[in-house]
Amino acid sequence: MKHMQQLQNLHVEVDEILGPDVSDRITTMGVLPRSALLLLLLLAAVCDAQISAMFGNPVQADNCREWSPWGPCIWLRGKNPRWSRSYFDQLLPGRTGCRQHVFFKLLKDRWGVAFNNFYNYIRDVTVSEEQCGECSYQQSCGRKCHRRGSVDFINPLFVAERRCEGVSQNNACVSKMISPDCKLWPNPSVQLPNVTSSMHEIINALDYLSCVPEKRASGDVCRCCCHPFAPNPVTFKCEPKTYG
Repeated sequence: MKHMQQLQNLHVEVDEILGPDVSDRITTMGVLPRSALLLLLLLAAVCDAQISAMFGNPVQADNCREWSPWGPCIWLRGKNPRWSRSYFDQLLPGRTGCRQHVFFKLLKDRWGVAFNNFYNYIRDVTVSEEQCGECSYQQSCGRKCHRRGSVDFINPLFVAERRCEGVSQNNACVSKMISPDCKLWPNPSVQLPNVTSSMHEIINALDYLSCVPEKRASGDVCRCCCHPFAPNPVTFKCEPKTYG
């Protein structure tokens, strides 16, 4: 009953932000999103636990006449100077990128501070510099789009994503052990302004990172993978989660 009330409250928020047409499509889906945009979409008042898979096909669907080229791999740290930037600033500008796309502009304007706080927290606890954990994604944005048709065949948010191509990132990320059980989220010290109490409850239950401890002579660490992957506690490779 409590969960149903949360869904109703969030449905009202989605109506106000994205319009009832998109809202109806979103709140009737039960699929799980995949990328680092997971929290970003929840901040957009999405219910049920990453990006456009939650809203339908996270692909370059035919309901958009034009799709930008796949953008650069988004990542937290490392030798590439781009990876020291904020999430939004790693997106390419102009019509060949996604930075000014209406979807990302809306989310940055309304929840940019909250998402940056979350992103900076994940950056701070992550020790690995190489892409890892199946967490690095690329985005492509659609233009001249419509939302006519079944959600099984269209991309209603006009944003596609895929795990970074040409990069092996199946080693679980090395992260700081901030708790003995390696549960890195939720963390009440991460401030999420403009996030309602209903959204807070869902975000705090988010299974964004799956982590296991690893004992090392230099000090214990956590090994983490992003949804929908989990680390093998022996090999520390990321494997698809099993359900049921």
